[in-house]
Amino acid sequence: MTLEYSISAGHPFCMGVMSQTNGIHIAMPFPESEGKECGVLLYKAGHELARIVFPECYKMGEVYVLFINMQMEADYTYLFFCGEEQFTDPYAHIIRGREKWGRRKEDRPRAAFAEDTFDWEDDMPLRIPYEDSVLYSLHVRGFTKHASSQVSARGTFAGLAEKIPYLQQLGITAIECMPVYEFDEIIPNPAYQESLKLRDNGQAAYLEEPAWKQRINYWGFGDGETYYMAPKAAYAKDPQHADRELKLLIRQLHKNGIEIILQMYFSPRYTQGYIREVLRYWVSCYHVDGFHLFGTDIPMRLLGTDPYLKHTKLIHENPEADAVYKGKKIPYYRNLACYGDAFRYDARRFLKGDEGMLSVMAEHMRQNSSLEGVINHITDYRGFTLSDLVSYDRKHNEENGEDNRDGSDYNYSWNCGVEGSSRKRAILQIRLAQRKNALAMLFLSQGTPLLLAGDEMGRSMQGNNNAYCQDNKINWLDWKLLEKEAELFTYTKELIRYRKEHPILHSRQTMQIMDSLSCGYPDLSYHAEQAWYAHFENYYRHMAVLYCGMYEKKPDGTEDDFIYIIWNMHWEKHTFALPTLPQDYDWTVSMTTKEIPQQDTADKTGKEEKPVEAEISAEQAREITALGRSVIVLTGKKQEFKKKKRHKK
Repeated sequence: MTLEYSISAGHPFCMGVMSQTNGIHIAMPFPESEGKECGVLLYKAGHELARIVFPECYKMGEVYVLFINMQMEADYTYLFFCGEEQFTDPYAHIIRGREKWGRRKEDRPRAAFAEDTFDWEDDMPLRIPYEDSVLYSLHVRGFTKHASSQVSARGTFAGLAEKIPYLQQLGITAIECMPVYEFDEIIPNPAYQESLKLRDNGQAAYLEEPAWKQRINYWGFGDGETYYMAPKAAYAKDPQHADRELKLLIRQLHKNGIEIILQMYFSPRYTQGYIREVLRYWVSCYHVDGFHLFGTDIPMRLLGTDPYLKHTKLIHENPEADAVYKGKKIPYYRNLACYGDAFRYDARRFLKGDEGMLSVMAEHMRQNSSLEGVINHITDYRGFTLSDLVSYDRKHNEENGEDNRDGSDYNYSWNCGVEGSSRKRAILQIRLAQRKNALAMLFLSQGTPLLLAGDEMGRSMQGNNNAYCQDNKINWLDWKLLEKEAELFTYTKELIRYRKEHPILHSRQTMQIMDSLSCGYPDLSYHAEQAWYAHFENYYRHMAVLYCGMYEKKPDGTEDDFIYIIWNMHWEKHTFALPTLPQDYDWTVSMTTKEIPQQDTADKTGKEEKPVEAEISAEQAREITALGRSVIVLTGKKQEFKKKKRHKK
């Protein structure tokens, strides 16, 4: 079969290949191509159909810009060539040859032509502000690959879509997905290849064969062949239409009020212009709401000032907000956010009772910025899960095949007395309380919380803190844990609900620790055994924080409540004073991570004991005792019905 075609000039405005009814438009850079014959190889049903050489007259700098007029068919694929070398389109929207997860083909993967016919049904970006967001970090394959997920297509975009009701039930506003672009999941072992060469040459035949030939790049990061504009075909129920399946997922997420943020890693070999093109493409063609960017040379200043990305969340360890918003002009929509590890490690140290952490955590809990969002997390894919954080003192990465040398040695964890799993009731109780304490730190701090998938149901990776190559039950989420860890799951839901109900816990503005309203209360204040007097010496491990709801309005326009959070990370119990509330306000215990001694909720005279669940009137409330390693959340509400009742008397 002979392909009939003609070549004409193209338009150098969009890099890559675009198919049209009467042919294909190409704008492709060919670095170091001087004196070499360059062009495209077209394939049909896996067989070469045509070899088209690009005329030099259509070259601008290193970029060939042209239009090939020809009859198009749906099953065409293509490769580019430059001299004797062939390469896959780095701007490819569809990749063929990687449909099977974990299986390497000898042939180079080919690009295919995408069809832009998806009906988005008037889908629009949700633009949920950082202060109102609750992020949930997950791995598309691992989230539903376990048989207990009970979805029809495990480990796929379609499987994730079936779990949207669960995400809604939990209270999530955005999922943050580990790489869903077409990365190379095969990690070859250089030592293995070298040993084969030595043996083929008759050298070092006595050498012991390396333990492994190749590994799975489960996370998706790395410097292998990556095609950033193509969705991962192996993550689709129908790998031939991965693009459509991912778009269906995103459309369904948006219909249910959930955003999608993509993690992307770029090594230094990628240009700033290419990175911007990739992000623009995902926003335009997939309606993605944001990106969490990794890499040493991410051009945050360029991305942050790009008008196409102004309503797209851009998360990075250094978002350069001061440079983007010159003169510190407060943006209408904060799309930049800082993702650092300071909160993560300091919260862990505070949790296990290290000294010198009170003032540090007090600052973390109020940290916010009018210029950029602040993303708080205690666990993520790098390191222990929340359950492992309270079950292991050291890493257990033996399954990775690196003699436990990989992964961080600095986990700031505490096993609560026993290394690994335990059936002892006392150990299980302290571990449950510690996990609740950690979740309280995450969701009751001002910054945007990011929850690692499975932490709400006690997921463990058996102490592996670097499970980059574990495509098995170590990484797969076991959904049976929902029943086993029902108390933890319910507590997490309540925390998220409570955070959403009280805007004073997630203000757009930074708390000033001042009475700027002249209402008798500062927006934020610190307390301890005595109201209005906190101790921040290095040997103290307990404090209480009072938020005045007069500084924030609820959606209905009414003032928020007073919120008093008691943090006792000491192993001994402590008695805290309860600040006096305005007239007709009463304290109510909303949440605890351990039981409260009932006698400690009575007034100082030791009169009638008051149950924990009951309200503690402003006239009676004086102090409350928090057991060691516990958190208590009290809400100060105005009791209108009591006011009316007193008036009748």
